[in-house]
Amino acid sequence: MISFHHLSVGYSGQEILRDIHFTVPKGKITGLIGPNGCGKTTLLKTAGGLLPPLAGRVEIAGKPAKGYRPKELARLAALLPQVRETPGITAERLVAHGRYPHLSFGRQLTQNDRRLVAEAMEEAGCAAFRGRDLRELSGGERQRVYIAMALAQDAQALLLDEPTTYLDIGQQLEVMALLRQLSEKGKTVLAVLHDLDLAFGLCDYVGLVAQGQLQSFGPPARVFEEGRAGQAFGVRGTRVEAGGRGHYIFY
Repeated sequence: MISFHHLSVGYSGQEILRDIHFTVPKGKITGLIGPNGCGKTTLLKTAGGLLPPLAGRVEIAGKPAKGYRPKELARLAALLPQVRETPGITAERLVAHGRYPHLSFGRQLTQNDRRLVAEAMEEAGCAAFRGRDLRELSGGERQRVYIAMALAQDAQALLLDEPTTYLDIGQQLEVMALLRQLSEKGKTVLAVLHDLDLAFGLCDYVGLVAQGQLQSFGPPARVFEEGRAGQAFGVRGTRVEAGGRGHYIFY
């Protein structure tokens, strides 16, 4: 679905990541991990078209990303950044912003657009507070609204920058369960994750970025067994079984 071909990324010509080469599988959850400042967010922004690559290319749905017009790219990949202001608008109005890439001149929502907004809120589990001010919502509720906005965009891929940050453990698991439901419906998810247990325990694939390169990519168990994640973070790890799945403890 999304392929990085010998990609180098950075800002103002200064390289942060080099020779990144892997493919995010369609309909799966891929977790991107790595130490703070290693370039995960930069890679995500490049995939979403916000930053031009310094070298190499990004392909989405088999076509170079630079070959798409901005609206076309927005219909394929929805980027949800980590840092964003919380506007004083209703949840429903924010979700409606996801329809903008599909609107004609004047940006007037059609009856079909409003239907898709309602369906996105139902799917993300936030329809109950469609009329509430975003600032009144909890972190987990607000995150569901932002994910609903990405769903309303009707993109095939979701690019999420630390979607579980600042959430308590219950809310983190709820968001990951929602991403699983979306992937099972065919959505492709690429998420930068801070919590290593969520990445290794709940993703289909894991990509480890460190020291300016992609150190490892593949199924979580294989990446974990290689030991490079522990080396990158300066920790040790172990896997335990609990609650019907493997959990990864780093210490």
